[in-house]
Amino acid sequence: MQILYLNKKIKIFFYNIIFILIFFFLIEVFLKLYFNQTKNYNCYTEVDDIRKYTNQKNCSFTEKYFEKKDSTFYYTNNHGFRASKKKSGKKYNKNIYFVGDSFTFGYLSNYQDTYPYNAVKNINEVTNLQYKEHNLGVNGYQFKQIIYLLENNKEILDSEDLIVYGLTPNDLFDINESDDNSQNQPLGLIDKVRSLINDLNLISVKFFSSKILKNNKIYINIYNKRGAKAGYINKEGSDIWDKKYDYFKNRIAKVPKKIRSRLVISIIPQQIQIRLLKENLIDDGLAFDRKILSICKSLKINCISKTLELAKKEGYSTHFTVDGHLYPKANKEYGKLISSEIIKILNND
Repeated sequence: MQILYLNKKIKIFFYNIIFILIFFFLIEVFLKLYFNQTKNYNCYTEVDDIRKYTNQKNCSFTEKYFEKKDSTFYYTNNHGFRASKKKSGKKYNKNIYFVGDSFTFGYLSNYQDTYPYNAVKNINEVTNLQYKEHNLGVNGYQFKQIIYLLENNKEILDSEDLIVYGLTPNDLFDINESDDNSQNQPLGLIDKVRSLINDLNLISVKFFSSKILKNNKIYINIYNKRGAKAGYINKEGSDIWDKKYDYFKNRIAKVPKKIRSRLVISIIPQQIQIRLLKENLIDDGLAFDRKILSICKSLKINCISKTLELAKKEGYSTHFTVDGHLYPKANKEYGKLISSEIIKILNND
Protein backbone atom coordinates (compact mmCIF):
# COMPACT_ATOMS: atom_id res chain seq x y z
CA MET A 1 0.00 0.00 0.00
CA GLN A 2 2.79 2.38 0.91
CA ILE A 3 4.53 1.71 -2.40
CA LEU A 4 1.31 2.35 -4.34
CA TYR A 5 0.74 5.58 -2.36
CA LEU A 6 4.34 6.69 -3.06
CA ASN A 7 3.99 5.93 -6.77
CA LYS A 8 0.76 7.93 -6.86
CA LYS A 9 2.50 10.94 -5.26
CA ILE A 10 5.36 10.71 -7.76
CA LYS A 11 2.87 10.60 -10.65
CA ILE A 12 0.98 13.65 -9.29
CA PHE A 13 4.26 15.52 -8.86
CA PHE A 14 5.33 14.57 -12.39
CA TYR A 15 1.96 15.65 -13.88
CA ASN A 16 2.18 18.98 -12.02
CA ILE A 17 5.63 19.62 -13.46
CA ILE A 18 4.37 18.80 -16.97
CA PHE A 19 1.36 21.08 -16.48
CA ILE A 20 3.57 23.97 -15.26
CA LEU A 21 5.98 23.55 -18.20
CA ILE A 22 3.13 23.48 -20.73
CA PHE A 23 1.55 26.52 -19.04
CA PHE A 24 4.78 28.56 -19.24
CA PHE A 25 5.41 27.36 -22.80
CA LEU A 26 1.97 28.62 -23.87
CA ILE A 27 2.54 31.95 -22.07
CA GLU A 28 5.96 32.28 -23.73
CA VAL A 29 4.45 31.65 -27.19
CA PHE A 30 1.60 34.07 -26.53
CA LEU A 31 3.89 36.87 -25.27
CA LYS A 32 6.32 36.41 -28.16
CA LEU A 33 3.48 36.77 -30.63
CA TYR A 34 1.97 39.66 -28.69
CA PHE A 35 5.17 41.72 -28.30
CA ASN A 36 6.80 40.58 -31.56
CA GLN A 37 10.26 40.96 -30.02
CA THR A 38 13.24 40.63 -32.39
CA LYS A 39 16.96 39.99 -31.91
CA ASN A 40 19.01 42.65 -30.08
CA TYR A 41 21.09 45.20 -31.98
CA ASN A 42 24.20 43.43 -33.20
CA CYS A 43 26.16 45.69 -35.59
CA TYR A 44 29.72 45.33 -34.38
CA THR A 45 33.20 44.81 -35.83
CA GLU A 46 35.94 43.06 -33.83
CA VAL A 47 39.20 44.98 -33.29
CA ASP A 48 42.57 43.98 -31.88
CA ASP A 49 42.89 46.41 -28.98
CA ILE A 50 41.38 47.10 -25.56
CA ARG A 51 38.03 48.07 -27.13
CA LYS A 52 37.55 44.50 -28.46
CA TYR A 53 34.86 45.78 -30.86
CA THR A 54 33.54 48.93 -32.50
CA ASN A 55 30.29 49.90 -34.18
CA GLN A 56 30.01 48.43 -37.65
CA LYS A 57 30.10 51.06 -40.40
CA ASN A 58 27.05 51.79 -42.56
CA CYS A 59 24.78 49.48 -40.60
CA SER A 60 20.98 49.65 -40.53
CA PHE A 61 19.18 47.65 -37.86
CA THR A 62 15.59 47.60 -36.60
CA GLU A 63 14.87 46.17 -33.15
CA LYS A 64 11.60 45.46 -31.34
CA TYR A 65 11.83 45.16 -27.55
CA PHE A 66 8.95 44.08 -25.32
CA GLU A 67 9.18 47.04 -22.90
CA LYS A 68 8.82 49.51 -25.77
CA LYS A 69 5.67 49.84 -27.88
CA ASP A 70 7.38 50.86 -31.12
CA SER A 71 10.43 49.49 -32.92
CA THR A 72 13.81 51.23 -32.66
CA PHE A 73 15.78 52.00 -35.79
CA TYR A 74 19.58 52.24 -35.63
CA TYR A 75 21.90 53.53 -38.33
CA THR A 76 25.67 54.03 -38.27
CA ASN A 77 27.49 56.15 -40.86
CA ASN A 78 30.75 55.49 -42.70
CA HIS A 79 32.69 56.29 -39.49
CA GLY A 80 30.62 53.88 -37.40
CA PHE A 81 28.94 56.81 -35.58
CA ARG A 82 25.22 56.74 -34.69
CA ALA A 83 23.56 59.07 -37.16
CA SER A 84 20.46 59.85 -39.16
CA LYS A 85 20.09 57.91 -42.39
CA LYS A 86 18.72 61.05 -44.03
CA LYS A 87 21.55 63.23 -45.31
CA SER A 88 21.44 66.81 -44.08
CA GLY A 89 22.23 69.68 -46.45
CA LYS A 90 23.07 72.00 -43.57
CA LYS A 91 26.41 73.75 -43.29
CA TYR A 92 28.13 73.55 -39.92
CA ASN A 93 30.77 75.81 -38.38
CA LYS A 94 31.88 73.60 -35.50
CA ASN A 95 31.61 70.06 -34.12
CA ILE A 96 30.64 68.52 -30.79
CA TYR A 97 31.82 64.95 -30.19
CA PHE A 98 29.92 62.69 -27.79
CA VAL A 99 31.61 59.60 -26.34
CA GLY A 100 30.24 57.02 -23.93
CA ASP A 101 28.45 53.71 -23.67
CA SER A 102 24.96 52.59 -24.69
CA PHE A 103 23.34 55.58 -22.94
CA THR A 104 25.23 57.87 -25.33
CA PHE A 105 24.66 55.58 -28.33
CA GLY A 106 20.98 55.82 -27.45
CA TYR A 107 20.00 52.18 -27.05
CA LEU A 108 16.21 51.74 -27.42
CA SER A 109 15.87 55.33 -28.65
CA ASN A 110 15.51 56.41 -32.25
CA TYR A 111 18.20 58.83 -33.38
CA GLN A 112 15.96 61.91 -33.00
CA ASP A 113 15.38 60.97 -29.34
CA THR A 114 19.03 60.52 -28.36
CA TYR A 115 20.48 63.05 -25.95
CA PRO A 116 23.46 64.04 -28.19
CA TYR A 117 21.10 64.92 -31.05
CA ASN A 118 18.77 66.91 -28.81
CA ALA A 119 21.54 68.70 -26.95
CA VAL A 120 23.03 70.00 -30.20
CA LYS A 121 19.61 70.72 -31.71
CA ASN A 122 18.82 72.98 -28.74
CA ILE A 123 22.26 74.62 -28.87
CA ASN A 124 21.84 75.42 -32.59
CA GLU A 125 18.47 77.06 -31.92
CA VAL A 126 19.99 79.73 -29.64
CA THR A 127 23.54 80.27 -30.92
CA ASN A 128 24.93 82.02 -33.98
CA LEU A 129 27.26 79.15 -34.85
CA GLN A 130 25.88 75.85 -36.17
CA TYR A 131 27.32 72.76 -34.48
CA LYS A 132 27.42 69.28 -35.96
CA GLU A 133 26.82 66.43 -33.51
CA HIS A 134 28.98 63.29 -33.74
CA ASN A 135 27.74 60.35 -31.66
CA LEU A 136 30.66 57.97 -30.95
CA GLY A 137 28.79 56.03 -28.24
CA VAL A 138 29.21 52.24 -28.26
CA ASN A 139 26.98 49.76 -26.44
CA GLY A 140 28.76 48.00 -23.59
CA TYR A 141 31.86 50.19 -23.48
CA GLN A 142 33.48 50.64 -20.07
CA PHE A 143 35.67 53.51 -18.86
CA LYS A 144 38.98 52.16 -20.20
CA GLN A 145 37.51 51.51 -23.64
CA ILE A 146 36.07 55.02 -23.76
CA ILE A 147 39.42 56.55 -22.72
CA TYR A 148 41.14 54.55 -25.47
CA LEU A 149 38.63 55.90 -27.99
CA LEU A 150 39.15 59.45 -26.69
CA GLU A 151 42.92 59.24 -27.07
CA ASN A 152 43.02 57.40 -30.39
CA ASN A 153 40.05 58.46 -32.52
CA LYS A 154 41.29 60.35 -35.58
CA GLU A 155 38.22 62.59 -35.78
CA ILE A 156 38.80 63.78 -32.21
CA LEU A 157 42.59 64.08 -32.56
CA ASP A 158 42.32 66.15 -35.73
CA SER A 159 39.80 68.53 -34.17
CA GLU A 160 39.92 71.28 -31.58
CA ASP A 161 36.20 71.14 -30.86
CA LEU A 162 34.29 70.23 -27.71
CA ILE A 163 34.04 66.62 -26.48
CA VAL A 164 31.21 65.48 -24.18
CA TYR A 165 31.70 62.25 -22.25
CA GLY A 166 28.34 60.83 -21.11
CA LEU A 167 29.49 59.13 -17.90
CA THR A 168 27.29 56.56 -16.17
CA PRO A 169 28.18 54.74 -12.93
CA ASN A 170 28.32 51.41 -14.77
CA ASP A 171 31.29 52.75 -16.81
CA LEU A 172 33.36 52.22 -13.65
CA PHE A 173 32.01 48.79 -12.75
CA ASP A 174 34.97 46.93 -14.30
CA ILE A 175 37.54 48.89 -12.27
CA ASN A 176 38.64 46.72 -9.36
CA GLU A 177 42.04 48.10 -8.40
CA SER A 178 43.72 51.50 -8.74
CA ASP A 179 46.01 50.40 -11.56
CA ASP A 180 45.76 49.48 -15.22
CA ASN A 181 45.71 45.75 -14.44
CA SER A 182 42.23 45.93 -12.94
CA GLN A 183 40.09 42.81 -13.24
CA ASN A 184 36.38 42.54 -13.79
CA GLN A 185 34.37 42.34 -10.58
CA PRO A 186 31.89 39.56 -9.86
CA LEU A 187 28.35 40.59 -10.73
CA GLY A 188 26.07 41.90 -7.99
CA LEU A 189 22.60 40.39 -7.38
CA ILE A 190 20.68 42.81 -9.62
CA ASP A 191 23.28 42.27 -12.38
CA LYS A 192 23.05 38.48 -11.95
CA VAL A 193 19.26 38.67 -12.20
CA ARG A 194 19.48 40.90 -15.30
CA SER A 195 22.18 38.69 -16.85
CA LEU A 196 20.14 35.54 -16.19
CA ILE A 197 17.04 37.14 -17.72
CA ASN A 198 19.03 38.13 -20.82
CA ASP A 199 20.76 34.74 -21.10
CA LEU A 200 17.48 32.83 -20.85
CA ASN A 201 15.97 35.22 -23.39
CA LEU A 202 12.52 34.14 -22.27
CA ILE A 203 10.08 36.96 -22.78
CA SER A 204 7.78 35.49 -20.11
CA VAL A 205 10.58 35.78 -17.51
CA LYS A 206 11.34 39.34 -18.66
CA PHE A 207 7.68 40.28 -18.59
CA PHE A 208 7.01 39.01 -15.06
CA SER A 209 10.34 40.44 -13.85
CA SER A 210 9.34 43.87 -15.17
CA LYS A 211 6.14 43.71 -13.12
CA ILE A 212 7.98 42.73 -9.92
CA LEU A 213 10.84 45.22 -10.34
CA LYS A 214 8.44 48.14 -10.83
CA ASN A 215 8.03 48.06 -7.05
CA ASN A 216 10.47 50.67 -5.72
CA LYS A 217 11.15 48.96 -2.40
CA ILE A 218 11.88 45.59 -4.04
CA TYR A 219 14.19 47.20 -6.61
CA ILE A 220 16.11 49.22 -4.01
CA ASN A 221 16.40 46.23 -1.64
CA ILE A 222 17.85 44.07 -4.42
CA TYR A 223 20.39 46.78 -5.23
CA ASN A 224 21.38 47.15 -1.58
CA LYS A 225 22.29 43.45 -1.55
CA ARG A 226 25.46 44.53 -3.36
CA GLY A 227 26.82 45.88 -0.10
CA ALA A 228 30.11 47.75 -0.61
CA LYS A 229 29.73 47.38 -4.39
CA ALA A 230 26.73 49.71 -4.14
CA GLY A 231 28.96 52.44 -2.69
CA TYR A 232 28.09 54.79 -5.53
CA ILE A 233 24.52 55.01 -4.23
CA ASN A 234 25.51 55.52 -0.62
CA LYS A 235 26.41 58.92 0.82
CA GLU A 236 29.08 57.19 2.96
CA GLY A 237 30.63 55.52 -0.09
CA SER A 238 32.74 52.37 0.24
CA ASP A 239 36.37 51.25 -0.02
CA ILE A 240 35.63 49.57 -3.35
CA TRP A 241 34.23 52.77 -4.83
CA ASP A 242 36.95 54.95 -3.31
CA LYS A 243 39.42 52.90 -5.38
CA LYS A 244 37.28 53.31 -8.48
CA TYR A 245 37.07 57.07 -8.01
CA ASP A 246 40.84 57.27 -7.45
CA TYR A 247 41.47 55.31 -10.64
CA PHE A 248 39.01 57.48 -12.56
CA LYS A 249 40.63 60.68 -11.30
CA ASN A 250 44.21 59.57 -11.99
CA ARG A 251 43.38 58.25 -15.46
CA ILE A 252 41.46 61.37 -16.51
CA ALA A 253 44.41 63.44 -15.29
CA LYS A 254 46.66 61.51 -17.70
CA VAL A 255 44.52 62.26 -20.75
CA PRO A 256 46.57 64.53 -23.05
CA LYS A 257 45.93 68.21 -22.32
CA LYS A 258 44.84 68.83 -25.93
CA ILE A 259 41.89 66.52 -25.29
CA ARG A 260 41.34 67.18 -21.57
CA SER A 261 41.11 70.95 -22.06
CA ARG A 262 38.00 70.57 -24.26
CA LEU A 263 36.45 67.66 -22.37
CA VAL A 264 33.07 67.97 -20.66
CA ILE A 265 31.89 65.15 -18.40
CA SER A 266 28.11 64.89 -18.35
CA ILE A 267 26.80 62.52 -15.67
CA ILE A 268 23.96 60.25 -16.81
CA PRO A 269 21.96 58.64 -13.99
CA GLN A 270 21.13 54.98 -13.71
CA GLN A 271 17.68 53.77 -12.77
CA ILE A 272 18.59 53.08 -9.13
CA GLN A 273 19.58 56.73 -8.59
CA ILE A 274 16.19 57.96 -9.82
CA ARG A 275 14.43 55.39 -7.63
CA LEU A 276 16.33 56.64 -4.56
CA LEU A 277 15.44 60.24 -5.38
CA LYS A 278 11.80 59.24 -5.66
CA GLU A 279 12.02 57.91 -2.08
CA ASN A 280 13.55 61.28 -1.07
CA LEU A 281 16.93 59.63 -0.37
CA ILE A 282 18.66 62.62 -1.97
CA ASP A 283 22.14 62.13 -0.49
CA ASP A 284 22.27 58.51 -1.67
CA GLY A 285 20.71 59.24 -5.06
CA LEU A 286 23.21 62.03 -5.77
CA ALA A 287 26.27 60.40 -4.14
CA PHE A 288 27.86 59.48 -7.48
CA ASP A 289 27.18 62.88 -9.05
CA ARG A 290 28.67 64.75 -6.09
CA LYS A 291 31.80 62.64 -6.10
CA ILE A 292 32.37 63.10 -9.84
CA LEU A 293 31.69 66.84 -9.56
CA SER A 294 34.31 67.02 -6.81
CA ILE A 295 36.86 65.18 -9.00
CA CYS A 296 36.09 67.45 -11.96
CA LYS A 297 36.61 70.53 -9.79
CA SER A 298 39.99 69.29 -8.56
CA LEU A 299 41.09 68.55 -12.17
CA LYS A 300 39.58 71.81 -13.48
CA ILE A 301 37.39 69.92 -15.95
CA ASN A 302 33.88 71.02 -16.90
CA CYS A 303 31.28 68.71 -15.44
CA ILE A 304 27.46 68.59 -15.73
CA SER A 305 24.99 66.98 -13.34
CA LYS A 306 21.28 67.08 -14.17
CA THR A 307 20.16 63.93 -12.33
CA LEU A 308 17.77 65.62 -9.90
CA GLU A 309 16.33 67.92 -12.58
CA LEU A 310 15.74 64.98 -14.94
CA ALA A 311 14.04 62.95 -12.20
CA LYS A 312 11.68 65.81 -11.34
CA LYS A 313 10.97 66.73 -14.97
CA GLU A 314 10.03 63.16 -15.86
CA GLY A 315 8.07 62.43 -12.70
CA TYR A 316 10.72 59.91 -11.57
CA SER A 317 9.84 57.68 -14.53
CA THR A 318 12.99 57.67 -16.66
CA HIS A 319 14.26 54.15 -17.39
CA PHE A 320 13.02 50.87 -18.84
CA THR A 321 12.49 48.62 -15.81
CA VAL A 322 14.29 45.47 -16.97
CA ASP A 323 16.57 46.84 -19.68
CA GLY A 324 17.66 49.85 -17.60
CA HIS A 325 18.21 52.40 -20.39
CA LEU A 326 16.52 55.79 -20.59
CA TYR A 327 13.05 56.02 -22.06
CA PRO A 328 13.20 57.94 -25.38
CA LYS A 329 11.26 60.80 -23.75
CA ALA A 330 13.73 61.00 -20.84
CA ASN A 331 16.67 60.68 -23.25
CA LYS A 332 15.36 63.65 -25.21
CA GLU A 333 14.77 65.67 -22.04
CA TYR A 334 18.28 64.93 -20.77
CA GLY A 335 19.68 66.38 -24.02
CA LYS A 336 17.65 69.55 -23.50
CA LEU A 337 18.80 69.86 -19.88
CA ILE A 338 22.51 69.60 -20.62
CA SER A 339 22.32 71.89 -23.66
CA SER A 340 22.06 75.02 -21.47
CA GLU A 341 25.20 74.00 -19.57
CA ILE A 342 27.10 73.24 -22.78
CA ILE A 343 26.16 76.68 -24.12
CA LYS A 344 27.68 78.30 -21.02
CA ILE A 345 30.88 76.31 -21.56
CA LEU A 346 31.03 77.24 -25.25
CA ASN A 347 30.49 80.91 -24.42
CA ASN A 348 33.37 80.85 -21.93
CA ASP A 349 35.85 79.44 -24.48
